[in-house]
Amino acid sequence: MRSPPERRVELYLRGDTYGTYDAQQTVLSRVHSLEDDGTLADATVEADWQRVRTPEQDSRDGALATYEEFREWARRNSYSLEPAFQRRTRAYMGTDVVHDVVTFPVVSLAVYDGDDLSAVFPCADGDLNYTVQDALAAFEDGRIDEWLARFETVSVDRTEPLLELTAAP
Repeated sequence: MRSPPERRVELYLRGDTYGTYDAQQTVLSRVHSLEDDGTLADATVEADWQRVRTPEQDSRDGALATYEEFREWARRNSYSLEPAFQRRTRAYMGTDVVHDVVTFPVVSLAVYDGDDLSAVFPCADGDLNYTVQDALAAFEDGRIDEWLARFETVSVDRTEPLLELTAAP
């Protein structure tokens, strides 16, 4: 692992949900605190992560490309992104149109070390689910290096988000 000042996170908040605003704001506040105290070098926030994306909808924002990076990380680590992320087909009544779609979770967190994807939350290893809150607690308790050691990183050859993100306010 690199030193903590090179560690960054990308936080994704679904903008099309009801009743989750307070929980999302709590996560956002925790991420801001980690950035403010120097635990994270950078945090970017996508506050309009949509529930369902098709390839046609993704042509502007890179959500499916981000999902594919996450999926590669999960495959390499023998983890699953489900049940938080769901990949399925969607048919449209009265037509022959069928799309592959991805349903995104209300909150997701990707941890990077330089241009390596270290971890994605939420995820599951078959027995346990690992949440965004679990990852944030490990950062806050100073256990993040030990905690992330269980995962194999995936090089994504980028240090900027694929989506049109804004810097964390």
